Amino acid sequence: MKLNESHERALMSGLFVIEGDLQRVKASLGDYGSAEQVITYRVRDNVDHESKSKILKVITAMLEEIRRMKETFELEADERNLKAEIGAALTEIWIILVDFEPEKLRGYGYLSESEKALIETHVSILLSKLDELVKLLNP
Repeated sequence: MKLNESHERALMSGLFVIEGDLQRVKASLGDYGSAEQVITYRVRDNVDHESKSKILKVITAMLEEIRRMKETFELEADERNLKAEIGAALTEIWIILVDFEPEKLRGYGYLSESEKALIETHVSILLSKLDELVKLLNP
């Protein structure tokens, strides 16, 4: 059953968000919080194995229902450009790193010269690696 274009867009944009959230929850139930994978935070795994299994079954059923809705209403899959998605993430990282410049951090209080130098060194390394990623993405 084909819907009008406005209804299609509304359904697809909502289903896209729902699917993304369900996929993130699904990934979180895996080995998401291990020390090898994260540096600046830890995820405390406080969901028991039985609950995880049940949650995954419900998520699978929800994803299948989304698939059925897509088929029932003949919705076109939204095509994502991997380069654009990676580029957007890299841009967000760049914005945050630029905000780490000592002049911008002054608004949070005094920084000693040695603190400024250390922050600048680390941020410079990260910006250099970020530039490397951008060049790899766009040779």
